[in-house]
Amino acid sequence: MGAIGCARNSSRINQTPVAQKKSKKRSWLRSLLLFIFIPIIIWILAFVIWFFWRDITRLFDKKGATNTPAGVSRGTKKTQPHRENKSQEKIPEEDRRKLDEILKNR
Repeated sequence: MGAIGCARNSSRINQTPVAQKKSKKRSWLRSLLLFIFIPIIIWILAFVIWFFWRDITRLFDKKGATNTPAGVSRGTKKTQPHRENKSQEKIPEEDRRKLDEILKNR
């Protein structure tokens, strides 16, 4: 009976309230605010990064900040006509002579 009594005492020692951890209760309002505001903050940060992406990449560019990105120069050539080619067009001799005669007549 001595062994049984000893086992009972050891089980009582493990169940004392001092050995148990107390868990913090989080209020429902705090949880709700976290679930709402954390995604909003992440979306705002993502938008700001997207909006200033060229400036951010220019900061980390190894070539230097003075060079324009390759994508920008390609886009401007497509949208704006290249006017230098119009002035350098070659006019056949016969057409040039006709134009000179028309200009002299005026």
